[in-house]
Amino acid sequence: MRADAPKGNQALANARALLKEGHNDASLAELRGYWLDHPNSIEAIELCALVMDEFNRAEAAQALTQLKEALSENSEKATLEDHPRAAFAAGYFMISTREYQLAVMLLTSCLASQPLDSTLNYELGFALMTIKKYEDAVEHFLIARKGEDDFDTSCNLAVCYSLLRKVKETKDTIGLLKKLAKTEDEKYELRHREIILKRLERLQRKKSLTERDWLYALYGTVELLPQDVTTSATIKDEKESYRSVASTLLILKGVLEGLSLVPEAIEFYNPYSRPLAAALARLYDIPLESYKGPDRPDHALLVLDWASDIIGPHAVFSGNMSNRSIFAYGLTPNDSLPLVPDIVARFLDNIDLPWSKTDGDDGKPTPEDAIPQILERAWNMESDPEILKIVQETVEYYMDKRELIVINNCAQFPQRAEYTAQVPSGNPSS
Repeated sequence: MRADAPKGNQALANARALLKEGHNDASLAELRGYWLDHPNSIEAIELCALVMDEFNRAEAAQALTQLKEALSENSEKATLEDHPRAAFAAGYFMISTREYQLAVMLLTSCLASQPLDSTLNYELGFALMTIKKYEDAVEHFLIARKGEDDFDTSCNLAVCYSLLRKVKETKDTIGLLKKLAKTEDEKYELRHREIILKRLERLQRKKSLTERDWLYALYGTVELLPQDVTTSATIKDEKESYRSVASTLLILKGVLEGLSLVPEAIEFYNPYSRPLAAALARLYDIPLESYKGPDRPDHALLVLDWASDIIGPHAVFSGNMSNRSIFAYGLTPNDSLPLVPDIVARFLDNIDLPWSKTDGDDGKPTPEDAIPQILERAWNMESDPEILKIVQETVEYYMDKRELIVINNCAQFPQRAEYTAQVPSGNPSS
């Protein structure tokens, strides 16, 4: 038993107990912190292999088992650096399971013996980029590009330069991408990078970018209530209330009217988004319908309570057609999604609408009960000066950006962008 991972370590014991009880995510969370602090722990590697097996990640589990066996041959002295091949394989599969911090730890250990290896530096750069360490990622992508100047490497360099607001470097890298783009997917990504560059150039005079700026620059998405907008508790609560929901819908209505983007109908995607959609339809006095498919004759605003609801059938919504726009009340700041909505209300780690029931919670109203509650508050707040001020400021922000936002702009953006959660909120380079 090695000294840095004693048998009685509480974190490992907790992780094992959670795994035994079937709490796989919690087990991995407990294990992750320990393994990052004790990178050469055979026990941590072995336990992570078991967790991956429970997640049906057979290749990752096998790579971790092989790494454990390699270190066990000389358990008192062996380190990850002594077994770069096994460490690389484990790190590679940690990327595929979205365990990017663990991937960085494993792949970094390989640099001692393979500092200029193109594949290693590419994978390490990708993992660093994903955890928002963009400067570090650039260093490794540049090394990788010396060995193999392919589209993916230069594209990821362009991504990092954009997120660091290095406009000249972004432009130069996009110039290289034009020569490398061969497939339709690559040409689409090139076009996406060019649009991001154009948006960033328009924001270049701003010393720092806000959350709203980044959401616009990276995705062309309209955000109603960024974290940096100061509002009363009535309008933006940590825990949503009927009043905060009503105020948000009034802001949405006002912004759509101000930008001349009023829909002809409102759709709801699931029962939990019905109160939002029904209240908005009543405020507009336009038809309300459930989502019935990709084709419809008029323009509808599809309402979601949570952006990740769209993950399952996302291919249906990736096309930005003239008959439907997408609004989501909440968008996660951390999780990647197949596409980003045209409009979002807030960035939230989770959402707890007043009618969202959880297991064992029978005291909350049903979605249907919530509709009159929202409407009553909305009608009482229609002339609220704070709401009117937010609407005016939001309309003014997006008015001169109309041709570069996605909503009602399907000719310019025939496909919605993938949401990669790259908004560098709190990043020192922002």
